[in-house]
Amino acid sequence: MPDTAENCRLQAVTPAQSPTASIAPTAPPTPSGGVPIAPRSRRADYLLTAAVGLFLPPMIMAPLGIASHFTAEGRLLLASLFLALALAVCIASQWFFAMRSSLGGLVAGLVALAVHAVVLLAPQGAQSSPMPWARAFIPTGTLLVTAGVLLGGSWGMRYARRAGRDDARLAVRLTAADRTMGVTPSAPPSRRRDHGMSLIVTAATTVAALALLQHGYADLVGPLGDSASPVDSLTTLGALVLLALGAFVTGRSTLGARATGPLLGLAGLPALLGGARPAVPGTEALVRWLPHDPTGVGLIATGILLTTVGWGAHLARHRSRAEELVGLRSVEPTTPALGAAHSQEAS
Repeated sequence: MPDTAENCRLQAVTPAQSPTASIAPTAPPTPSGGVPIAPRSRRADYLLTAAVGLFLPPMIMAPLGIASHFTAEGRLLLASLFLALALAVCIASQWFFAMRSSLGGLVAGLVALAVHAVVLLAPQGAQSSPMPWARAFIPTGTLLVTAGVLLGGSWGMRYARRAGRDDARLAVRLTAADRTMGVTPSAPPSRRRDHGMSLIVTAATTVAALALLQHGYADLVGPLGDSASPVDSLTTLGALVLLALGAFVTGRSTLGARATGPLLGLAGLPALLGGARPAVPGTEALVRWLPHDPTGVGLIATGILLTTVGWGAHLARHRSRAEELVGLRSVEPTTPALGAAHSQEAS
């Protein structure tokens, strides 16, 4: 009798009361191979880009400063080689950040800003540097330009990557609507307004920032920096904010950065060539506008930074869009020839 009662009690246990009944339904779905695929960790991306960002500001400033030094001596060929090296460094770093993470640009901008703070706190300002090219090149404002453009560009790249994923989701929805019988899909939203806004904002903020840096910045980082007026500090801070804003707009559209950057580079060529050929037209006007950048390398550097940051944001947007499309299409339901809908993930 006890055995019979025990058997009846065990048979009365429902699947919901069974300890294993609640485990099986919560098991994650597995692909055809039977092994669950966990999302790829981005910790390595963050660490690698942060490490690159730590060394990026000196890797940019050193070739530019040496190029300015050679330009002042009339050695145009060597100056061009170092400018090409700075361009290559900027291109490679922005490509790496677009492929991995925009954290690298943020770290690089903060490092450049920290170096700028050290310059301001030094007893002799920029003249305290042990490197001759740095003593002459820092007053051009290129260090502050590097900090502002990299900081704003990192946030712009982050926004561009998010916008790329939104573009992919919208493309999938429009494709699904196009396949539905009796439904007329709407046209993709126009980005003409974003392009126009980017061009106006980036050009205006960059030119305004460069103009502000010509009034009091050289005194602020000079040997008599302690005696600089508060207005000089405010104009420097305003220039930093404007530069970051102009680079941040690349998250909406990169047209402004990719158009303004090359124009600034071309505008600096007369001063660059004037070091070897003083009779180049436009040199005197450029020197009057940029009195602390007689070689024009600082202006060319601004163009290089803007162009590469815009290209990096453009690359990040398209890469995130492609990755999101691959992920969405892998789980998109399809209808085979027999008419039974199934998911591509299970096939």
